[in-house]
Amino acid sequence: MSVAEKLLRKIPQYTRNSRHLRSVIQHGTPKKLANLAQVEWERMRKKVRVNSNPYLLIIDPCNYCNLRCPLCPTGLNDLGREQSMLSFEHFKHYFDPHAPYLFEAYLHNWGESMINKDVFKMIDYAQKKNVGTNLSSNLVIAQSEDLDALLDSGLEYLVVSLDGATPDTYLKYRIRGDFDKVVENMSELIRRRNARGLKTPVVEWQYIVMKTNEHEIPMAEEMAKKIGVDLIRFIPVGMPFEFKNRKEVADIWYPDSVKGRVDSDGSEQQFGQAGKPGPCFYLYRSMTVNPDGGVSPCCVVYRKNRDFAQLDHTQPIDLPGIWNNEKFQSARSLFSAEKIDKRRPTVCDACDIFAYHPTKVRPPRRPSVTGETITIHRSES
Repeated sequence: MSVAEKLLRKIPQYTRNSRHLRSVIQHGTPKKLANLAQVEWERMRKKVRVNSNPYLLIIDPCNYCNLRCPLCPTGLNDLGREQSMLSFEHFKHYFDPHAPYLFEAYLHNWGESMINKDVFKMIDYAQKKNVGTNLSSNLVIAQSEDLDALLDSGLEYLVVSLDGATPDTYLKYRIRGDFDKVVENMSELIRRRNARGLKTPVVEWQYIVMKTNEHEIPMAEEMAKKIGVDLIRFIPVGMPFEFKNRKEVADIWYPDSVKGRVDSDGSEQQFGQAGKPGPCFYLYRSMTVNPDGGVSPCCVVYRKNRDFAQLDHTQPIDLPGIWNNEKFQSARSLFSAEKIDKRRPTVCDACDIFAYHPTKVRPPRRPSVTGETITIHRSES
């Protein structure tokens, strides 16, 4: 069994436990640790209304991208949200209410964050507020001064998206990308970091395993050693949350020779990943803020009409009020035996990543959510 297959069988796509543990140790305070304990207790008890606050923040500096990846709603121009830039002032307004509880801030989601040149100020601001920072980048447009700006900002963790070990293979998915430029930038960043005697950012080469690149996994492992990345991480290919033609997409992109934790029939959103037991951790641990101030229930959901709240940059942010609004409570109730008044359908009703509470009945076919109405579509598998 290859290293990649072992990782795909073992590691959930969104979990990097050692990194999270370092952030807790490095950025923990009595208040943050007390809140962390409260979050996990409430999640374990499947509470619908919570007294804790999210300890992870996903805040997207921009939802523009220079690439056109065929399994990304941004690349497909199907984001369902106006594209915008998050200003540094708006970032601070949205970030500050969360800061007393945060261990980490993720400054990426549906765009290439380095298109927004304020991202370096955002990272620096978060670090000075004792919050660890993470950035994901395709690293194509980064210039020499951007590499220095990353090092100067204090960024703790950088994920570089590089899905292949040769230019031709890489370009089959990273359309409009530049393989040689990514390798050059990643290598140079590591060289400059080491020359300065810095320990951060930790550089992770993230390799999405697909039918187009599974044959280059051994070559990528050798390249990673030569470049000196801190970690090469093989993750399962997934598809946008609201794709309906899953079987057709899976046949094109899901790998053949590499298997995940379960055999794929093309019906799951993430290749070869067994369903995660409920309750959904996003609804307890993290808040996702888009560049326009819209609050999504998680980083998987992208359309504007699925938002759970809208942050106003001119008004104070009522974090507990948002965290316990009707939509968040309705979503958490899917994983709980608790009954609530005025439960309303949300996009979470259509999710098949987490297991509902046994008292809840999941629709027999995968639904798509339009506005507040749940519509069931026939399976195409």
